[in-house]
Amino acid sequence: MKFTKEEKKFWQTHYHFDKPSQLHENWQQIWSVDGNEDDDFFYFFTKRVTTIQDVYLKDTLITDKAVEYMLQFKELKSLFLRRHQTITKACIPFINQMPKLESLNVTKTKITLSDLCDSLDTQSLKEVFLDSEEDEKSLLEKGFLLKERMPNCAIYVNCSSSDDTFGSKVKPIF
Repeated sequence: MKFTKEEKKFWQTHYHFDKPSQLHENWQQIWSVDGNEDDDFFYFFTKRVTTIQDVYLKDTLITDKAVEYMLQFKELKSLFLRRHQTITKACIPFINQMPKLESLNVTKTKITLSDLCDSLDTQSLKEVFLDSEEDEKSLLEKGFLLKERMPNCAIYVNCSSSDDTFGSKVKPIF
């Protein structure tokens, strides 16, 4: 199947591909820090790439719409969305539809512990990273509610990795 005019422009600009035969449907990861990837990028990317395991995006131009496009990734296990002020609780229903998702990082986004407590229900998750400015009592209450719903999920608050600077394991708060 040929590229449309818009697709050809996209694939040439981002990956220097001229023909669909040059790209694979299955990718291991997509990784970008301070990049220009936006919702349109993921619109075109997900039209041709159906399998990807890791999405690592830090401070790009995506919004909740890009997370919706990511539903096309059938094998997505890790979704790292750090430093995106345009990622909000509106994307949580899309995250809930990612059946193989094991790791979610929404630190430095608009998603709060309350948002996750109200809406997140992904049994495949093994770890969630988020920021919280909740007081200790509220943090404990919401953390326990989330842990009840997803008992196999470690919840990390105010850190973006399960390892510290020295490579030692950080204990989850729940």
